[in-house]
Amino acid sequence: MLSFKNITSPMDQFEVRNLLSLDVPLLGNINMSITNIGLYLIIGVLIVLSLNLFATNNNKIVSNNWSISQESIYATIHSIVVSQINAAKGQIYFPFIYSLFIFILINNLIGLVKRCLSLFINIFIFKINKYLVKLYSTSSSATKYSFNNKNSYYLHPYYITGFTDGEGCFSISMYKDSRMLKGWQVKPVFSINLHSKDRKILEAIQITLGVGKIYKSGKDAIQYRVSSLKNLYVIINHLDKYPLITKKWADYLLFKKSVNLIKNKEHLTLDGLQKIVNIKASLNLGLSEKIKESFPNIIQVERPKVEDTEIKDLNWLRGFTEAEGSFQVVIKKSINKTYISLKFSISQHIRDKILIESFIDYLGCGKIYEPLGRNEIYFHIMTFSDIIEKIIPIFNEYPIIGVKKEDYLDFVKVAELIKSKDHLTKEGIKKIEKIINNMNSKRIQESNFSPSHW
Repeated sequence: MLSFKNITSPMDQFEVRNLLSLDVPLLGNINMSITNIGLYLIIGVLIVLSLNLFATNNNKIVSNNWSISQESIYATIHSIVVSQINAAKGQIYFPFIYSLFIFILINNLIGLVKRCLSLFINIFIFKINKYLVKLYSTSSSATKYSFNNKNSYYLHPYYITGFTDGEGCFSISMYKDSRMLKGWQVKPVFSINLHSKDRKILEAIQITLGVGKIYKSGKDAIQYRVSSLKNLYVIINHLDKYPLITKKWADYLLFKKSVNLIKNKEHLTLDGLQKIVNIKASLNLGLSEKIKESFPNIIQVERPKVEDTEIKDLNWLRGFTEAEGSFQVVIKKSINKTYISLKFSISQHIRDKILIESFIDYLGCGKIYEPLGRNEIYFHIMTFSDIIEKIIPIFNEYPIIGVKKEDYLDFVKVAELIKSKDHLTKEGIKKIEKIINNMNSKRIQESNFSPSHW
């Protein structure tokens, strides 16, 4: 996608940035530089001088438009100075006040032009990106899956399902709206929320499915959202064909039931609204107090049972690991020795215990860990031979595409150092420590995530 570094806040335009810098070897190496603010002020001075030049009128009797406009400004400021300061003594301040007013006015206008230009460019690029998304999808919004494991542009369908099992959310928004027949607006939404550094994952999902939009949802957060009925059925068709296997499958079935009620216009009746409220009561965090007060006769719908937890394709594991997995290097030091080990882990809510436990049979290795007092379960592999012979070959063949990929590559580097016994030397330990200091949350992220870098 095209990208543009836009001004996200009106205050950002006052940030001082060097445009041209020159070190002069005089008087202790003087640094001379032109900043963006300095440039704006120079442009402001040039515009003021130009306006005065255009207004000279070459001594003609009939004034031109430039002269008339300058005379009007002159007369307006003069009347303010005379009336607000002093009719007699105020005159001595007039040249200064007039010059300052014109200078500030011109520079404010330059700031507005800069802001408007930024907005125009961003709108233009948004339209181009929207066109490109449509170009890469079919005219009927049909999905364009890639069954090549290493394609990170169009995604494998089971990758999308696995990632949705980890990060997807099915919700039904309800709020009062006097425009609606029964006074309530109902909006089903499928969404995926991520850190902005993983934007290219959401763009790949958007392009593959051909539906949805990506929104900024916080300082460093973005959201992929699908809310129109037509586009929601693209999601439904996908998940019917490539079903979820976590407990989120129950949320999906309830969500799908609500979408069908809305499609059939049942949400426009009180009976239909009550059905949707009963379904919403079993979704996510349930109902707000406001909805409970408005619909006192709630009969919570029973959540469907999730019986099929079989992993159908390694691409599901690829997508689920992208969402919930972690590649770590563990280093422990004693008085005489440094111990270095690798750890691959996947975490999930305890309600998916059966699925997480099935990883042991599916991969033929690993252990389960349940922290006391927490509703979490962890699958992890720390045996070096299992990591070298099973985990690394899997993710070489089925690579992840987000920023977690960088952690995986560092994970592999350390595995090679351990394999070659370099971790037993001081130099090798320093290399590993340097790698660890730039892994996971310590990593310095790049800001460019256009498809050309995929």
